[in-house]
Amino acid sequence: MLVCVHGLGARGGHADESGLRHDLLVKEQGPAEGIAHGPDGFREAVRYQVKYGADVIKFCASGGVLSLADEVDTPQLTLEEMKALIDEAHRLRKKVAAHCHGDHAAREAIAAGVDSIEHGSFLAEKTLAMMKERGTYLVPTLLAGEWIMGKIDKFPPEIAAKARAAMAARSAMFRAAVRLGVKIGFGTDSAVSPHGINAREFALMTGLGMSPIAALKSATSVDAELLGLAAKVGTLEPGKLADVIAMPGDPTRDITATGRVAFVMKEGRTIKRDRRGPE
Repeated sequence: MLVCVHGLGARGGHADESGLRHDLLVKEQGPAEGIAHGPDGFREAVRYQVKYGADVIKFCASGGVLSLADEVDTPQLTLEEMKALIDEAHRLRKKVAAHCHGDHAAREAIAAGVDSIEHGSFLAEKTLAMMKERGTYLVPTLLAGEWIMGKIDKFPPEIAAKARAAMAARSAMFRAAVRLGVKIGFGTDSAVSPHGINAREFALMTGLGMSPIAALKSATSVDAELLGLAAKVGTLEPGKLADVIAMPGDPTRDITATGRVAFVMKEGRTIKRDRRGPE
C-alpha cells in the first residue's frame, strides 16, 4: 500500500472535522493532523506526514460532498499555500494528489504543480486542456458519486444538494477529459463505497466513452506511472513484480469480467486460484 497518513486542508475545510461542537466533542487539529494555515504551516504539515510514514501527500484544494461546513466547489487553500506544500512534497520525492471538485481551485493546483486531481466534477474544458498540456492526471472516482446517489435520501439536505450538483456536472467533464486526451488514472474513493467493489468503476468509465483498453490501462500502467512505480509494476515485463490477475472472459468485450477475478498472483506468488476459472 501507498499511504498519505492525514489529508491536508484548511481550518474548517473538507479535511477538518466539522458539524460537531469543538468545545465539547472534538479536539482542534493542527499541522500534525494535516490542518494548517499559510505556506510555512503547510510545509510543516507535509513534514509531519512524511515523518509519520506517508508515501504520498493528499490535500483538499476545494470543498467536498460529505462535509457539512463547506460548499463543494469553493477553493480552500491559497495558491501560495498550494505551491508551498507541493514544493515541499516534491522536494521530499513524494507525489501529490489534490481532492478537488471546483474548477478555480483545480486551475491553481495544476499551476502549482500537483500530480493528480481527484474527482474533478466541475472542471471546465479550459482547465482540462491545461491538465493535458502539463501532464496532470485526472482520477475521476466515478463510483463514489454513483454510490452516494444510490443512498441520497439517507444524507442531510446540505450533503444531498452538493452530491446532486457534483453528479450533474461530472459526466460531461469526464467525456471532455477523454476527448481531450487527459491522462486518466483509476480510483474509487473507497470507502465512500465499500471496499471490494472497485471493478465497478471500469463499467462507469466505459459507459462515459472511455475504451475498455484505456480503462484497463488506467488501473495498471497509468496508475503505475502516476505513482512513480512504473519500473516495478503496471505492465507484464521481465524484471517487474509479477502482480497478475486473470478472469473468465474478455474484458475488452465485457468490462464487467473484471469483477469476476479467478486468479491472483502477487510478486510471483499465487494468492488465489479458482479451479473453475482460467489456468
